[in-house]
Amino acid sequence: MRAQTVTISIDPNRDVTVTLKRNCLNLFDHSTESLWTFDLEGRLVGMYVDRINYRRTLDNRFFRKCRRKMNGETFRSVNPVSQQFATELIGHAKILLQKVDSHLPGETIHLVQKILDIDMSKLQKSAKEFHKIYLPISVLPPDQYMSLVLQITEGCHYNQCVFCNFYRDRPFRIKSLQEVEKHILEVRRFFGEGLKLRRSIFLADANALALSQNRIIAILKVVKDLLPAFPTSYSFMDVFIGIKKTVNDFSELRELGMKRVYLGVESGNEQLLGLLKKPQPIDNIVTLARRIKEGGINLGVIFLVGAGGRSFFSKHLNDSIQLIKKIPLDRFDLVYISEFYEINEEYRSILQNMDIALPDRLEIRDMANEFKSRIKEVVPKDVAVPIYDIQQFFY
Repeated sequence: MRAQTVTISIDPNRDVTVTLKRNCLNLFDHSTESLWTFDLEGRLVGMYVDRINYRRTLDNRFFRKCRRKMNGETFRSVNPVSQQFATELIGHAKILLQKVDSHLPGETIHLVQKILDIDMSKLQKSAKEFHKIYLPISVLPPDQYMSLVLQITEGCHYNQCVFCNFYRDRPFRIKSLQEVEKHILEVRRFFGEGLKLRRSIFLADANALALSQNRIIAILKVVKDLLPAFPTSYSFMDVFIGIKKTVNDFSELRELGMKRVYLGVESGNEQLLGLLKKPQPIDNIVTLARRIKEGGINLGVIFLVGAGGRSFFSKHLNDSIQLIKKIPLDRFDLVYISEFYEINEEYRSILQNMDIALPDRLEIRDMANEFKSRIKEVVPKDVAVPIYDIQQFFY
């Protein structure tokens, strides 16, 4: 569907543009440079009002995203806002839509009526439906923030890394094929036309590819049958289980649409990995990464910068560089530099016992910048090496 764009003057000094795209509706107020985005079910996705970004999650929480400068570095902060305040901001959009709806083409009017009909109580009802379908979706790689998550497993089968708080609230569980089919149907029903805003499939939770090869193949076939509009899928994988898979295994997954696998490598230094309670031999990391690439699947390699503080930084960086040099990356791969500053008490205690100071945000950013610069020197020039902050994730 081609975008339908209509600009309407609602008074001599105020123009409003409504754009219906194939996957969402945008409302732009030229006078205040405010923007609201709604999915095709009429649910708010995000808004930019008074030069501030706001996001709504599918469980109906609202967050303000701001930027602040410190010593020349830009840091993003995320803070919750009340539903009452969010209602006021959405109300501004509804007033504008009410003023222009009679000037809009039929298909756009139909969606505008949906938007006008949805109030906070209906968004809360939608949130309750979301919680019946999903456990909390803790984290995704940044390039997958707009994916359609399918929780074919729950939790993390390892769940001992001292830096990770994501899955402490649930035991690891593998869903049966029947449960997966039911989950997909519930997800499809919940999103409705909002599915069109999603770009790909992400198989969750922490390590959905820990399943047997036969089980993963069966699940990917079900995904293709029930969600044919999504030809590609993505997932995390850890080295503990991944090393058991062969090149042929990855080739089979590629044939069924697996596009990229993300490895939480964290570091190329085995001593630091031991401190983090993620003892994965470096040779295994390299072997697994090469098998994934030989199988035709792209890689997302994630390093945890700030882990071990300044005491470990040189070893962490230098050994990570040696590791990444052994992996045959190309322009379809990503190397993520994840800033590690949200810690738990177990990790804090380990560093205190070793008399290692916790770095502050600015120190971590300095480390991340150096990490990024040094990594970019050894990977092909068209491999992206972004720094990212897990707090920026919303679903």
